[in-house]
Amino acid sequence: MSPRPFALVLLALLSLPASALAAAPSPELAPYVTLVRGESGRRVLETVREALCVAAGRCDSTRTLAPEWPGAPRPVFVTLARGATTRACIGSDESQGSLTETLRRVAAEAMVSDRRRPPIEPTELDALRVLVAFVGDERPVAEPWGVDPMREGLRVTTDRGSVAFLPGEARTVSWALSEARRIGVLGAASEARYTRFSAVVVSGPAVVAADRTASRPPEVRP
Repeated sequence: MSPRPFALVLLALLSLPASALAAAPSPELAPYVTLVRGESGRRVLETVREALCVAAGRCDSTRTLAPEWPGAPRPVFVTLARGATTRACIGSDESQGSLTETLRRVAAEAMVSDRRRPPIEPTELDALRVLVAFVGDERPVAEPWGVDPMREGLRVTTDRGSVAFLPGEARTVSWALSEARRIGVLGAASEARYTRFSAVVVSGPAVVAADRTASRPPEVRP
């Protein structure tokens, strides 16, 4: 894995059906498939929600504790979305401390550190949906064209930086490479290093919809 403590990630999978992410997660993610279901998945989302509230200056402290890492710590990504549009997304390639500490740290970074977009305003939070992704081991590929981006994640890395696309985000590899060029990560395709990976994603509704969705369980992908 990359030694970078934070890496920007683009997410556009927000409106895709779960069937679009049908690829089985890699074996190291098996404990996380269990983690994100039921009560433990709700605690993961609530931990992020409370950390966002504190980072926005709307809350004094956090109360919810996420479960312990269910296996070897994995890279964690937090996305804030308005409908099917990503408002901010940031990730941690390396864990630092417990899962609770990692989620709180990444959530706080998501408020201000997505350089492609302006910082999140506190008044926006209630209308934003939270997604948390746990990412499997990255496996090098000589060229990106063999990756099925609807079922696998793709990371593009150059000396200029790195961008990762979670499964289902990029409908084609060409689109992913074009987006990597747009944000300044990629020049010539031959200069990049490529890896593929799988991910487990859990998401919750926007707070403003809580009264209508309180009984709905977290959405889990895959």
